Formats: sequence, structure tokens, C-alpha cells
Amino acid sequence: MTTAQAGRVILDSGGVSALAEGNARARAVVVRARREGRLVVIPAPVLTEVYTGRHDHAGIDRVINAVDMLVETSPERAKQAGVLRTRSGVLSVVDAIVVAEAVAALPAIIVTSDPDDIKALVDAAQAADRVAIVAV
Repeated sequence: MTTAQAGRVILDSGGVSALAEGNARARAVVVRARREGRLVVIPAPVLTEVYTGRHDHAGIDRVINAVDMLVETSPERAKQAGVLRTRSGVLSVVDAIVVAEAVAALPAIIVTSDPDDIKALVDAAQAADRVAIVAV
């Protein structure tokens, strides 16, 4: 299976934080993803939630440096995220972008500490059968 066929693992801020804190479940998802040829990515807007101005970001920096790529948000993806926010009633712009990125990379796995909002957005995208949600 090629990486394009395998899809992606998308980390939201909760996923990044969980990995930074050594969460075993989040780490297992990443290890399995790599074994299956999936890319592990962070949408760039997630950085606005994980960077707080404190000086203790070493763990977060390690996670960011270890992922396969940071994904910039294109205008098309931003528009899709806006539609998902409206359909779902979820207010978080960043969560909507995470889901829009996942839908663009189907099949996908989202690692999150906010599974309820992510599920609402995935349902709004009509992608529940192709986007797995891993709560950490």
C-alpha cells in the first residue's frame, strides 16, 4: 500500500499534547500508522492552540519535528472548514480545519482530545465511515 492509498493520521492540538506528554495510546496510533505507510501530519493552525508563550514547549517541539509534515491551510480547505462549522454547529475553526484536512486525505485517522466536536464535524462531512477518531 502506498502512502497515498494509506491515508493520513491527523493530529489536533490534543493529539500533539498527548504525544508530547508520552500518552501510550497516541504513541501506538503513530507507530501503527508508520508501519502501515500512513503520513502523520499536523495542520498548521493547530500550532496556534499548542503554543501558549510558555517556555516549556520542548515536548511539543519534539512532536512537531517528528511528524511527516505540517500542512498549510489552502483557501479551498479553509472554505470547506467553514462549511463544516456551519453544518455541524461546532465553533472551533481549528477543529474544522483538522477535519477538512482529514476528509481531503481519506481514509484518515484523527487523534484528538475533543472527540465530540470532531465527530460532529466528521458527521457534517458525511465521512464517518472513512475517518476514524481516536480519543486521547
